[in-house]
Amino acid sequence: APLALLLSVACSPPISPRLACPSCRQVLQEKSYRRHLAFCAPDLLDPEGWAAGDCAVVQRHCSRLHRPGSATARALELRFGFGGKPAVTSQQRLAADMGWTNRRTRDTIAKFLHAIPPVSEPSDRLQVLYEDASMLVVNKPAGVGVTPEHRWRGGSVLNWVMWHLSRDAAPPQDGRGRGGGGGQRRRGRGGRGGRRTPAPAPEPRPCHRLDLNTSGALVFAKTPEAASALMSQFESRRVRKAYAALCTAPPVESLVEGEICRVDGVQHCERRVCGPGESGQAARTSLVVVADSAAGGEAGSAGAAGGECLLLARPEQGRTHQVRLHCAAAGSPILGDALYG
Repeated sequence: APLALLLSVACSPPISPRLACPSCRQVLQEKSYRRHLAFCAPDLLDPEGWAAGDCAVVQRHCSRLHRPGSATARALELRFGFGGKPAVTSQQRLAADMGWTNRRTRDTIAKFLHAIPPVSEPSDRLQVLYEDASMLVVNKPAGVGVTPEHRWRGGSVLNWVMWHLSRDAAPPQDGRGRGGGGGQRRRGRGGRGGRRTPAPAPEPRPCHRLDLNTSGALVFAKTPEAASALMSQFESRRVRKAYAALCTAPPVESLVEGEICRVDGVQHCERRVCGPGESGQAARTSLVVVADSAAGGEAGSAGAAGGECLLLARPEQGRTHQVRLHCAAAGSPILGDALYG
């Protein structure tokens, strides 16, 4: 019995560190800590980015969404210190100042931050492959992320798509550059008249992911209903996916089956093929050689070692880094892959 207990302890997975939010004091697992702070305390998550422009974005949307002097506007002004005022970073203290419960304070801040849409950013690199009323398929270039590093910053395909859709949703312009009846008149509670606010642009949702240095077709849903339907098809494996990969050598096997595990203790996203006795995410990928430089005698001395080849990889699942990991596991790492090559 003592031996069995010892083996059980030795083989159990490491406990994920738990961290407390510096604002609301909620205790979180390490993997969800940064996302929580993004919608609870973005000023504490990235103080430099907050000072460089994120604060201005939050203040602008507070003015747009909430009537000046309203309870929500006052709470946000206190919490984030608009106008150079000191911020009340503790939600418990903010709740006491407002006479609110801690839950109401937390929910008010989170709901407001979630309501701020991603940045719309024009780009001549956006190539639309297909579009209808429900979905949009674009060609993602290599080196550009699917989503931005931060929701309120640009530089991603999502930001380009936001701009594309906002142009389609914009009201027609007359000769004076004003919308022909566009916009909506909104009345704040207790106010007279109201300010004119533009109709919000639709917020697209990526239905799957492509790695930063991967190019190819990327599907966006235009509506919540379309997102649910499309993502369900990806999750149930009704979507067939194929990737072209230029690799260092032909694979030693055409079908790779290897569960995928997380790599703990690293700042970046990294995965590995699980070892014997480990449990991870099931993954299966077929590899077909489309072109082999060694067979054509074009690789010179490298041909003796197998030569570069072009593979067609068909993953049955959509695990993070699945194709890259399985190519490497088959002895055919992708050229230029610094992480798994």
